[in-house]
Amino acid sequence: MFITFEGPDGSGKSTQIALLAERLRAAGREVLTVREPGGTPAGERIRALLLGEGGTVEINPRADALLFNASRSQLVAEVIRPALARGTTVIADRFADSTLAYQG
Repeated sequence: MFITFEGPDGSGKSTQIALLAERLRAAGREVLTVREPGGTPAGERIRALLLGEGGTVEINPRADALLFNASRSQLVAEVIRPALARGTTVIADRFADSTLAYQG
């Protein structure tokens, strides 16, 4: 099962994700939570660039959207698909809907 939580910063996504993960684990499910961008070594480097860690750089809107999608591609390949193949429930703090809304 793959579940995503979408919404702006401060809307309570992290709180709701933690509550759902706790409830599913209590019901005996294996649960993995992930965030975007990030979640893999490459994704975390992309996240740092996008968040301006180490100094801000100007990124045009198309490059911004491509960086988010590059991070997501790594996350899907390295983390999400293998977890789903094991039967793990994956809960994502943002996914494609957020990219469409904010970088679209």
